Amino acid sequence: MPTLAIIIPCYNEEKRLSGSLLAELVTAMPDAHIHLVNDGSRDRTLSLLQTLAEAHPGRVSVISFAENEGKARAIAKGVLAVVAGSRPDYIGYMDADFSTPIGEFRRLYATIVREEAGFIFGSRIKKLNSGLNRSLFRHIVGRCVSTFIDSRFNLGIYDTQCGAKIFSNATINAAFGEPFLANWLFDAEIFIRLKKNNILHTGIELPITGWKDVGGSKLGLKSFPRILREYLLLSRKY
Repeated sequence: MPTLAIIIPCYNEEKRLSGSLLAELVTAMPDAHIHLVNDGSRDRTLSLLQTLAEAHPGRVSVISFAENEGKARAIAKGVLAVVAGSRPDYIGYMDADFSTPIGEFRRLYATIVREEAGFIFGSRIKKLNSGLNRSLFRHIVGRCVSTFIDSRFNLGIYDTQCGAKIFSNATINAAFGEPFLANWLFDAEIFIRLKKNNILHTGIELPITGWKDVGGSKLGLKSFPRILREYLLLSRKY
């Protein structure tokens, strides 16, 4: 039976991380080991993560970093820590607010295993009865980012930014082997790397349903200069 490691990056998530949803994830995915990654939080997030791990011994672990370096580096360092300690068949990540429903993450995992794909990721394609509940601001930002990235790098991907992705062991090094240049656009940087390594065609973009915005997002108008800077960095690098 294949094994799965799930990375959940956490920065100041004391009020957003749901213990009941984590328990549901543990129950719903018995083959998975969940790694809660504390990215130098300044509130009581680390204490909360330790309490949650104690409630699920053998299924939930805490990886803690003293310095806040952003979501991209938290995920990357978490992935590398997991790989150094074990070698799961698949490694995925999802957001601490569980904006992607647990049932949809399960469907992603079942699909990548069944299809023996190199990687898989959720895509928030709004269709009739899709159940997507996304703020207009974040939708516009997401569409602009994906459009600019695709026009520059020809990835052929509708939604680069959805925070639910799973990678096979064979693709981990190509995706995470080097430090990221980007933080806000690190998801896109992963796809650019996979294309550069000629393995982008091994992936699956799977439309998901029931995705919802959760309050407390760190994306705002002040993020635009950094997003533009990262886009320019990626353009020069790749």
